[in-house]
Amino acid sequence: MVGTEWILGSYSIRWLLFGTLGISFVGLLSIASVGSTTIDRLADNQARRILANSATPLAAQLLNRFVDLVFAAIALRILGVEGNGQYAIATVTWLYLKTITDFGLSILVAREVAKHPESAGRLIGSTTLFRLAVFIALLPFLLSFIVLGEHWLNLSHASILAILLLTFSIIPASYGEAINSVFTGVERLHLPAVLTVFTNLIRFSVGLLALGHGLGVPGIASAAVFAALCNAVALHIAIQRQNVQIAWELSAPEAKELAQTAWPLLLNGLLITLFFRIDTFVIQGFAGTRALGIYDAAYKLPNLLPLLPSYFVLAIFPLLSRQSGSDLRRTFELGAKFLVVIAWLIVLVTLIAAPLFIRILGGQAFLPDAADTLRILIWFAPLHYLNGIAQYAVIAANRQREIAPAYAAATIFNTAANLIGVPLFGYRAAAVVTVLTELVLFFCLRGSLERGLGTIAWKDLLVRPCLAFILASLGCLLVPQVLWLSLPCAFVLYAIALRLTGTIRNEELALLRPLLPRFGSSRLQP
Repeated sequence: MVGTEWILGSYSIRWLLFGTLGISFVGLLSIASVGSTTIDRLADNQARRILANSATPLAAQLLNRFVDLVFAAIALRILGVEGNGQYAIATVTWLYLKTITDFGLSILVAREVAKHPESAGRLIGSTTLFRLAVFIALLPFLLSFIVLGEHWLNLSHASILAILLLTFSIIPASYGEAINSVFTGVERLHLPAVLTVFTNLIRFSVGLLALGHGLGVPGIASAAVFAALCNAVALHIAIQRQNVQIAWELSAPEAKELAQTAWPLLLNGLLITLFFRIDTFVIQGFAGTRALGIYDAAYKLPNLLPLLPSYFVLAIFPLLSRQSGSDLRRTFELGAKFLVVIAWLIVLVTLIAAPLFIRILGGQAFLPDAADTLRILIWFAPLHYLNGIAQYAVIAANRQREIAPAYAAATIFNTAANLIGVPLFGYRAAAVVTVLTELVLFFCLRGSLERGLGTIAWKDLLVRPCLAFILASLGCLLVPQVLWLSLPCAFVLYAIALRLTGTIRNEELALLRPLLPRFGSSRLQP
């Protein structure tokens, strides 16, 4: 930890960070000023627009995740276990506030602007004002949470200050989200995606500079506020280049209509947020900041896993939407099997290399506790991947109303199980509850799937891949426990086990190839 602080304190590294900050800021404004016009010319062609709207956000997301991991690897070493716990409770509190203030309006605005592009300026102004009204209404609840949390949850002063700073970032973020939704509605996803890269680099640079000056958790929160302000300014410039006139008006009838229309979207977003992060508050209250710091460090790697299924499912969702009956069921089974097979491989690799992952990410201070917790958490992956594609299949079967009750049941179970398990067994009980919650969600979605798609070959989706994982795991026990040897053997043994158990057949590989990206050719088809 001392070595990391010395590196950040050196003049060469500081000048490098200042240079990165300057380049990122100039790049952010440049892309906002001229990038929209340049890229819009590219997007005039339908095929090119589809490519830009899919490839650019994916590349930007991957780059941002890499930057986040680098930042986390440095920050965890400087903050330590306690500091990481202090910042974790602040970020999750911010996540809840941001989800509520957004009120599902991001999706609503994108949909309305796609139908009526001329309404963009009016919707930016009205939805920003609506978000700010919700934000003001939440402030008394936030202050009550801080006052009570200081006594009941043992919130530190650093956590409280970070919560207040991150809460302030919601103000410029609300304006930025409104503009971002307009770009989504007019199919200009590439521009906000590029802007997020520069914004993330600004947060990265300012955050490391703050850590180098010893500002700790509040310093990282201040970096997030500054990045949100820069992003809002850049998006404002970009939308002005589109000749959109923002109308800052929100009448009472319009506010009522927005609330009634967006309420189901808020509910879905809030249920998903509650489903994943309620354990943060329970661990903070019953196990303390240090336990939360360990748990959050272990959670950072599983938090990256939804990236693969989200883009895969979005890629095949149009195909699912056009199908029905046996065709829809077959496509779901094929896509679900592909994701489950990948998930079990991730579990196998993580069980072997968890200590290495944690050592790289957080350092020796988080070992062995975070590695042991990661080995529990990672078991959520197979069902999480299956549930991810299952809910889209339910939507394709026009049974989307059944998704919210499924998430509500999972949330209730998650909350109750954490409140019982964490006080009795400690923070690792939260990891077990995370896995069990995916099981509850699966059983809730299973009925909807079978009602919409018919009888599903669950044996092929669940039993055979699990059996292949067990065979590969048993084979790995016979291999010397040396990482450079264990990992290659795990891949080979798992591939052999998939064939032996009949999980992957030749005809399925042939059907799966059209769903995968074609890296061999860059030629666009008309």
